[in-house]
Amino acid sequence: MLIIDGVKYKLWTPKDEEGEFHPMIKEHSKEIFGKDSIYFDVKHKLKSSAKIGSIPDAYVVCLSKPYTWYIVENELASHRVYEHIVPQISKFISGIENYNSQREVRDVLYDMITRDRILKARVEKKIYPEEIHHFLTSILLKPPKIAIIIDEVTAEVEEASKHLRKLGDTKVVEFKTFVREDAETVHAHLFEPLYSYMPQTILEIKEPVKQEISEVKIGDSIDIELRGISFRKYSLIRIPKNDRHFFPGYKIGFVLKTDVGIFKAKVTGARAGTQLGDPDGGTYIQGGLRKFYDKHPELTPGRKVRFTCIEPYKSYKLEII
Repeated sequence: MLIIDGVKYKLWTPKDEEGEFHPMIKEHSKEIFGKDSIYFDVKHKLKSSAKIGSIPDAYVVCLSKPYTWYIVENELASHRVYEHIVPQISKFISGIENYNSQREVRDVLYDMITRDRILKARVEKKIYPEEIHHFLTSILLKPPKIAIIIDEVTAEVEEASKHLRKLGDTKVVEFKTFVREDAETVHAHLFEPLYSYMPQTILEIKEPVKQEISEVKIGDSIDIELRGISFRKYSLIRIPKNDRHFFPGYKIGFVLKTDVGIFKAKVTGARAGTQLGDPDGGTYIQGGLRKFYDKHPELTPGRKVRFTCIEPYKSYKLEII
């Protein structure tokens, strides 16, 4: 148990690695890797010259000197860690030594940066006068650091990490999550960051903005048209501005019931500094949608989905119309 200012928090363990744990790591990537880091949530296979490959969970590029980059593997300790992680990381290291793999990763990251005008401007400012394509080429020639982020460092994880450090520069981050006893949407995270100039443990607590109950009632529904081409790639649904108040405040979790399962979701994509629970904050629904999109290849730009309120601000049904 964790007690902060007299308030009790209990340890919470994610059950769904991709639906619950991965989004938390992405959300707190700057606290883990540094404020000048970029977390690329992209699944791109690394293949060795012998065509043996594996797919990392993410890539991270740090824009502070000395420039570094990470291959990221997010794991739950409840899985068979040693049997999974050791072969996986070995394949990552073999794969990235292949020049063709380096070039493919560079092209993927370059495309993601240049398609986002704000991100592109930020990167250009940090690496000036170097050009983005050349910068990515040169940084990927360096051996990557391997970041294994896990909810609990067990004896099995310790044993695996000892073996992996012989293969390359491997860092293990224990990322623990606590929930407030009387308000489980309030989270506290406990972990050691990877950037050296802040070695102390970071404890982050988020208190949500109280959201007034609106006119949304059980059975109410809205239809949203899928637009653009990135919704499927990034597993998101953009919320029209007029429909924003149909959902909970910024980053307040809610249940999403679909034909492929029940997921935890939240509204994300707000400006830096947006307070947790802000009813106007955020523009995208995130959480569990990758599985939904994978099952429904017919969801192309122009198609519509329907959200029906099961319990206001707590539970919704998602279906194709």
